[in-house]
Amino acid sequence: RFHLIDDKDGHTSDFVSCIYMTRDSTLLVGTSYHGPGLFKYDRKRREFTRVPRIPYNSYVFDILEDRSGTIWTGSVAQGTFYYNPKTGEHGNIRFGETVNGKTINEFAVHKIFEDSDQCLWFATSGGGLIRLGRDRKTITRWSTANGLPSNTILCMLEDSAHRLWISSLRGLICLDLRTEKISVYTKSNGLITNQFNYGSACIARDGKMYFGSNKGMIAFNPAEFGREEASPPIYITGFQINNREVAPGEKDGHLRRSILYTDTLTLTHNETNFSIEFAALNYSSPEAIRYKYRMKGLDKSWTYLSVNRKAFFTDLAAGTYEFVVQAESNTGSWVSKERRLLITILPPIWKSTAAYVCYSLILIIGVFLAFRFYTRYLERKNLDRLKWFEHEKEKEVYQAKIEFFTNITHEIQTPLTLIAGPIEWLINNFKDQPHVRTSLLIADKNARRLVELTTQLLDFRKTEVQQFSLNYVRTDITRQLSNQIAAFRQEAEKNRIQLLLQAPDTGITASVDSEAFAKICSNLISNAVKYAATRATVTIEPSGPGDKDFIIRFSNDGKGIPEKFRSLVFEPFFRIKGNDKPGTGIGLSLARSLTELHNGSLTLVQGNPDLVIFELQLPINQKFEFQLSSWKKIK
Repeated sequence: RFHLIDDKDGHTSDFVSCIYMTRDSTLLVGTSYHGPGLFKYDRKRREFTRVPRIPYNSYVFDILEDRSGTIWTGSVAQGTFYYNPKTGEHGNIRFGETVNGKTINEFAVHKIFEDSDQCLWFATSGGGLIRLGRDRKTITRWSTANGLPSNTILCMLEDSAHRLWISSLRGLICLDLRTEKISVYTKSNGLITNQFNYGSACIARDGKMYFGSNKGMIAFNPAEFGREEASPPIYITGFQINNREVAPGEKDGHLRRSILYTDTLTLTHNETNFSIEFAALNYSSPEAIRYKYRMKGLDKSWTYLSVNRKAFFTDLAAGTYEFVVQAESNTGSWVSKERRLLITILPPIWKSTAAYVCYSLILIIGVFLAFRFYTRYLERKNLDRLKWFEHEKEKEVYQAKIEFFTNITHEIQTPLTLIAGPIEWLINNFKDQPHVRTSLLIADKNARRLVELTTQLLDFRKTEVQQFSLNYVRTDITRQLSNQIAAFRQEAEKNRIQLLLQAPDTGITASVDSEAFAKICSNLISNAVKYAATRATVTIEPSGPGDKDFIIRFSNDGKGIPEKFRSLVFEPFFRIKGNDKPGTGIGLSLARSLTELHNGSLTLVQGNPDLVIFELQLPINQKFEFQLSSWKKIK
């Protein structure tokens, strides 16, 4: 009997954790607490010698000699130590995490086991199960993160089928060394308890295994665990929409019969939050059933359930889904058939196929209209540009025409004036010869007509280039109109036209340029007489003290002007086709230009078909009166 285990240096230890006999009959003793370490017992001298390759004060919870003769020990917080008595090789392997050169999260190693493939297994208290490969370099870990029920592993045994049976604090674990598949046996599978003891395991020669637990010993033959059992049926037992159970025969018409016998469901877009309840009919050990499900069209992998028997889904998009659920034993002894439920979620009306067809049509129509509008815009733009070019061209032609006529007029005005003088002299000297005098009067009349035309053309040119300056003076409008009508009365009587002046009793006095006003009225009276059938009338509208404008109407009962030509009569050189009356087409244009210089207006009034009325409206007072011009007035 030894009360203390000590070595030659006087270091003692009194807490024996494990005893191990090597293949060469060397007895090794591992101690913990109070100077722990590994000791070798000498039977002849009946004394202990500390193994120096295992550091002093390192806890030794378990000892194992592998097939190569290397001794392995498990420590409390330093992983595992090893040494080979024959080669002297020794070292330490840590299982914790290295952070900044320090090892953390190191757990106690309570059991070391070598399997048939010469891999070493380490059972830790809190660190799960650790495998050290045959090369003694590769480390693999198993924990609750990848299938273990607990991270506290107590003991291990291997059966003839290369399966590792592992005891833990939460059941018995079977790890297939070939497939690394894990099966867990608990009280639901028939165990008396889920909690086992440290290092309490043994395998008999017939392959039967014994494990010690906190409620007794558990014995079983692993060879009997490979038999497959009949799988129980699985059913969908409930369906809830928005936390409300759906029953068959309701008004919404979701279920025509029980959910147990329903294979398809159709939901609206407001019913995307629902749950499905299911169960496998295994009454012997329902706690040992594990479920897995997935929603095809939503999930790519299976979702596993151990306790809950419900699957919850929220805010599913419109579409068709297939719910698949399957039950299996937690040990893999049976797997049920799949139960399927096809679920169709209808889209809202604004996301339906018909709606998208309408959206597509609207989009196509919109693109078509946009393209059409854009095409028309380009056509309009090009047409406007073409009109602008045509207008500019017409303007250039017009300017060239005006320049030509103006130049010609300048050239012929002086000769005409020189011709008119001798003709007048001849008329005065041949008074006693009627035949000669008649011819001379015709020549004088045409010469004066040519002078008048050239003068009009030059006046029109001056109004266009804004060189026609006006001198506003107070003028008796009624008197000046009477004088001008008297000048045209002889011509009117010659053509059997009645020329009338209708004027108010009170005369009208206004600020006008007398000469320009005379030209305006002269052209309008001349037109009225020229195109009248029987009567031409000049009417001066009465004006009151507060009136700012006065109005004169020039009318005749000749052939009316067609509607399409009303906006063109004031254009220079415009004449209606079929008109046999003599004229140049610049009289009305000159009259309007001079009217606008007076800040007034000249318009063609809509009247009867056989009545042509021109309305002249001029201001009674001008802003600047008695304005002297730097231009010499027209002679």
